[in-house]
Amino acid sequence: MLIAVVLALLIAACGGVGGSEVAATVGDVEITTAELDEAYQQRAEGPAAASELAADDSGAVEDDLQAGVLTNLIRTEVLRQAAEERDIEVTDEDIAQQRELLVEQAGGEEALQDVIDSANVSDEELRANLRDQVVQNKITSQLADGVDDDAVEDAYENDPQGRYGPKVEVRHILTEKRAQARDAIDRIESGEDFAEVASEVSVDPGSAENGGSLGEIGRGATVPPFEKAAFNANVGELVGPVKSDFGFHVLEVTDTAPAPDLADVEEQIRTELEAQSGGQAFNEFITGFVADLEIQVDDQYGRWDESAVAVVPANQGSEAPAATSELPLPTELPSDLPTG
Repeated sequence: MLIAVVLALLIAACGGVGGSEVAATVGDVEITTAELDEAYQQRAEGPAAASELAADDSGAVEDDLQAGVLTNLIRTEVLRQAAEERDIEVTDEDIAQQRELLVEQAGGEEALQDVIDSANVSDEELRANLRDQVVQNKITSQLADGVDDDAVEDAYENDPQGRYGPKVEVRHILTEKRAQARDAIDRIESGEDFAEVASEVSVDPGSAENGGSLGEIGRGATVPPFEKAAFNANVGELVGPVKSDFGFHVLEVTDTAPAPDLADVEEQIRTELEAQSGGQAFNEFITGFVADLEIQVDDQYGRWDESAVAVVPANQGSEAPAATSELPLPTELPSDLPTG
């Protein structure tokens, strides 16, 4: 699997470098042990990492964290060099906009601050992280191919997830046995509230506490027997029992929405297709860019795995540790890119 070099990766502060020992080299650029030690200490003092380190007697957690931090430093340097090659500049406005996306992804300013505090991220680190995200976005935009009208129309007509087709708003009750579903129908037809019956007897934990509501769904979003029953039902009609692999359903369609016209969703489809194209192109570009760089890691920290774009610590056979970012991803990044 191709690994995108930076997707919300934290980096260490670059100031205060001292000493001449080198932890890794990326082309002609050295990442010193002083830089690595400073970045590691910042991560290790975060509540989440500190708890794991305290509970580990083998040293494996420390090795993994150190390798993950070094991975971040290398990936950030790779991206910096890629941006330089492609003449990409990042403005304060770019960073501010990226932060707004991060706040939205986290669920608000307070939620983002909780993540930052848990990971012990400094303002400098956060800004560097945001800059990396902007760089990736700009490279992705540069590489994205234009999407013609035929491709947009094809995506609209061949829509397996039903995102652009008609929708139904539906609630249901799921039971293990047919008799239980029939009993639920009897209770509702006798005047009991659907939502109250659902919360009492439904074995679907995802919807039972919400009165059985599944919200608005399109074709392809549910198992075939349920989909067929839902899209053939009239609004307000009680339907069931409907058997599926999950059990027996009692369902009620509470509203419907017709399929939007192509003109109404054309720009949305085009944007999504361009993002997919750019994401695939970015993966190909960055993989080739990494392959052309000479990246070396000091043996005491492990070995460099080019395919994973990561440092594999000595205590692991072949599997690289995840990079150490704990920040959520910005919403506009291509969804098919793995996070490392």
